[in-house]
Amino acid sequence: MSRVDPRVKLLWVVLCTSGAVLFARPLWMLGLTLFTLGGALLLGADFLGLGRRLRRFLPVLAMLTAVQILFVRTGTPLLTLGGRVLVTGEGLWKGLAAGLRLVIVFCASAVMMREDSRRVINSLIQMGVPYLFCFSLFAALCFLPLLSEAFAQALTALQLRGVNLKAVPWGQKLRLYAALIVPVLTEALARVEKLAAVMEARGFGALPRRTIYGRASMGAADWAAVCFLLVAGLTALRFYLAS
Repeated sequence: MSRVDPRVKLLWVVLCTSGAVLFARPLWMLGLTLFTLGGALLLGADFLGLGRRLRRFLPVLAMLTAVQILFVRTGTPLLTLGGRVLVTGEGLWKGLAAGLRLVIVFCASAVMMREDSRRVINSLIQMGVPYLFCFSLFAALCFLPLLSEAFAQALTALQLRGVNLKAVPWGQKLRLYAALIVPVLTEALARVEKLAAVMEARGFGALPRRTIYGRASMGAADWAAVCFLLVAGLTALRFYLAS
């Protein structure tokens, strides 16, 4: 839905990601995930591309879930071995919550990735937001899928070197994934350095004010969507704090 104002999409992203950080109860997190998936569908997210990114990111998702499940010791014991508690109810929930939070973040980034960066920045500038903050915000959203692609490329490089990931035990696989974090972050920093060089070459920040080409205007449907999102967000926050 390219006709939807970018500010409506940004408000939806802020509500979804804020709820992912705030909510800590199972039913609330599941409801937020369904709300995020429905919003991503209505806002025209590329679900095929989202599925490919999530599939490539499944090893990291599995590692985060396993770490939460194995190292959280509070809650009702669900699995014991020789009198030793392996999995607890709270640990299982926190592991699933970590995975759901990652799904929410990817849905939000999938919606914003299909949005024109110039429309987003111009809309925020019209609201009085500094241009430097606008550019930094959109650059951060664009870097989320790039990190997942870099991790997927690192896994592909390992497979080309003859490493059969399906045959590697889970203990060694977790250590292998942890070792890949360093080269992935190194590549991300290299991309950031290239981006900074390009920005400097094009005179980013040379003038105190920037002109806007193509001012955005919100229609009646956009204002209705903003009111709905604000009411839904405040209502959910009120009931969550009261429960």
